[in-house]
Amino acid sequence: MTCLPDLGKPLGRRWASLATVTLEPATRTARVLDGTPADIGSRDRRVLAAG
Repeated sequence: MTCLPDLGKPLGRRWASLATVTLEPATRTARVLDGTPADIGSRDRRVLAAG
């Protein structure tokens, strides 16, 4: 689910997704993107792996 900010509202009242997280249980990894799912492909994701 994505929450895009309502730019018509004042700062502090605009809701938005801050991160997108993809969990991959089979490989025990999580991919974290700073932004909404609409930002996938426009910036790198951080990959976290369980040791």
